[in-house]
Amino acid sequence: MSSLAKIVRTFAIAAGLAAAGMATSAQAQNSPCGITGSASAAPAVYDPFNPTGLASTTITMNLTRVNNTGGGDTRFVNFYLRANSTTGAAANGTSVVTSSVVGSTQIEGIGLNIFHDYNGPFPTLPIDPINGTPTGGNRYLEINFTGNNAGSDTVQVIFNVSLPANLNLNAVQNLAFDAFFTCNIQGGGNNGDTNSGTFANAVVFPVTVLSALRTYYAGTDLAFGEIGNIPAVPLSPVRTDPANYIFVQSSGAYSVELSSQNGFKMKKPGAATVNDEIRYSLKFLGDTRSTATTPVPGATAITHQCMRAGLATAGQTLPIQATLIDGGQGKNPSPTYTDILTVTITPLAYSVVGTDNCGSYSVP
Repeated sequence: MSSLAKIVRTFAIAAGLAAAGMATSAQAQNSPCGITGSASAAPAVYDPFNPTGLASTTITMNLTRVNNTGGGDTRFVNFYLRANSTTGAAANGTSVVTSSVVGSTQIEGIGLNIFHDYNGPFPTLPIDPINGTPTGGNRYLEINFTGNNAGSDTVQVIFNVSLPANLNLNAVQNLAFDAFFTCNIQGGGNNGDTNSGTFANAVVFPVTVLSALRTYYAGTDLAFGEIGNIPAVPLSPVRTDPANYIFVQSSGAYSVELSSQNGFKMKKPGAATVNDEIRYSLKFLGDTRSTATTPVPGATAITHQCMRAGLATAGQTLPIQATLIDGGQGKNPSPTYTDILTVTITPLAYSVVGTDNCGSYSVP
């Protein structure tokens, strides 16, 4: 007599949440020169599993120079962008290309990607921004606020932003980047003074990263093989292959639910008595379930809210293994005894962090 437990791999379709874009600003504090900035755009949505990524979205950045109380004003500013410490290297490969500028200003660096990967290499910004010009090998944006009147205080810079596929980004409703700058002041008592620094979260791009996931079952059916000669109470554990697992990649937290069609009993076709049933237990996500703990067929037996799995190649593996409770001796012969396990994995909303590190569990 042979026995086979089957698993049905049914997974919830990856879903995403989107929100309207928002603007933010950052400002230099106690600096002789600098800029403030805010970004605005139509909301863009990034699905990290879309093989085309986010091809391009247009974002307008309003830049206002910081004028010194001593009568001078910010004249030259050089800057480039990098992901903040929260996002880190997950945004590597992003492209932020300056396409045009509107306002009373002169600009250098049109057509250059001024975003740099988190760990570099980084451009060299001249400490005296009057000297030096951005190039393809030294990518940054140079802005010359040409006048010394209020009409020259603000300019609009238009960026084309694109994201490659499979960035390991958290599910968020905007992306924040830091700006690294040098600047020069003209006029007043601080004429010719320079400054350099970082605006943390200087630009928040209204790009929603979907809370999405990708998952599949890796392995074979949970099979015990021939059990006809195994005593009614097995003398030693009889288990399915420990290498079977469910693989998950996700940008945000996700939930997992598992149920057994027969309440953790394998049954022969047309089963009518206890001699047509073989009990087993199942270990998954650190929980062990059997008909003793979940006697109602089809009831949810295991449920977890998991922390994000990430989108890296490794993702998370969730091992699953079954152990016989009954042997085959004394049972009615049949070529197959089966049960169906249903696992549902669902992405959660941005506000849900998840409580369990579901990739940390093992079997048996």
